[in-house]
Amino acid sequence: MRQMGGIKAWVAGLMLVVAALSAQAQDLFSPVVIVNDQAITRYELNQRVLFLQLLRQPGNLPEVALDGLVDERLQRKAATSVGIAVTPEMITEGMTTFAAQANLSAEAFIAAIGQGGVEPQTFRDFIEAGQGWRELIRAKYGPGIQISDAEVDRAITAGLAPGGPVRVLLNEIVLPTDGSVEGGDAMALARRLQAEIVTETGFGNAAKRYSASQTAPTLGRLDWQPIDALPAAVAAKLRMMKVATVSEPFSVPGAVVLYFLRDIGQSEGEPSSTRSLDYAQFLIPEDSTTAAEVARLRAAVDTCDSLYAQARGLPADRLTRQTLPEAQVPSDIARVLAGMDGNEVDGSITRGGFRVVLMLCSRAPTTEVPPSRDEVRTRLINARLAGQAQLFLSELRAEAIIRQP
Repeated sequence: MRQMGGIKAWVAGLMLVVAALSAQAQDLFSPVVIVNDQAITRYELNQRVLFLQLLRQPGNLPEVALDGLVDERLQRKAATSVGIAVTPEMITEGMTTFAAQANLSAEAFIAAIGQGGVEPQTFRDFIEAGQGWRELIRAKYGPGIQISDAEVDRAITAGLAPGGPVRVLLNEIVLPTDGSVEGGDAMALARRLQAEIVTETGFGNAAKRYSASQTAPTLGRLDWQPIDALPAAVAAKLRMMKVATVSEPFSVPGAVVLYFLRDIGQSEGEPSSTRSLDYAQFLIPEDSTTAAEVARLRAAVDTCDSLYAQARGLPADRLTRQTLPEAQVPSDIARVLAGMDGNEVDGSITRGGFRVVLMLCSRAPTTEVPPSRDEVRTRLINARLAGQAQLFLSELRAEAIIRQP
């Protein structure tokens, strides 16, 4: 009888374990947000955060991940509502193209992210949403976009005329999308400011009041920077703007950005589109000692090579060094590097619980063939499509019912 009692106790304990595991599994697949009638599960959110970590995405990763998943639900529904279907061949092509940015095949890329805990389906879903959305935007807006020869001429003159790289003098307003801005809707506030502001003084006052950027106290003023250091869609719009006007709002990870164009011109030297940047990123955990550690590191290194000694014994991802064409450098990093000299150190960027200490190793000219007129026309069309896509997505978000369960 004692043996029977022991078996019953063991079975009861096992049932408790099974119940606990079942509850954890249910919690993992429970919805965190419902977009119209479609749920985003905690599992999807966790997977997307891991994926963004591996891509070294800046910003508040859970927030960026959730925003991306919400957008993709809306994009998929919009595409399927007009009969657009993404074929397996399109997904394969998209995965191959995306992986090639890391100099990997699709299979090698999937294996690499798998080591970081990201399932292949997470990558496939990400690509599928993007492919369907691009097909929808091309079908919806492409036929109505006409680029004149005069527009191509202006773009070529602005970007490729002799005398040096195109550079811009800007003010900025950075509005976080975490709900902390006045009224809670960053895009709505940005559009209101765009409609109301007509002078640099007005823009500066708005920057001081609303902007979350470090430039807010100085009225959002930025120094001269190469236009190609900005994201391609932003650069294309700025090239076509008049001086002393306000840009349309641009969505970036975790924020909406407005620019006031103070001036545009050319500088001496190689065109910025034909330069590459050699730079290093050293990650320091964010805590009470971060500022002191940044100061110590700044004093301890004088070249990028000396960073390797500082990283000895740390995880491999704490120090990375890359050489990229200037236009391919991530926008938040490019903006900082644009104002740095060789071997200068900056510690202003925060990403995923770490302070990113940037060091510019060198700038070097590269050889690139200037784009043809057809290529310039295609870039202008793509910039127009990107703007239309952003407006359409804003409309979809405004009309959607997005709620917590």
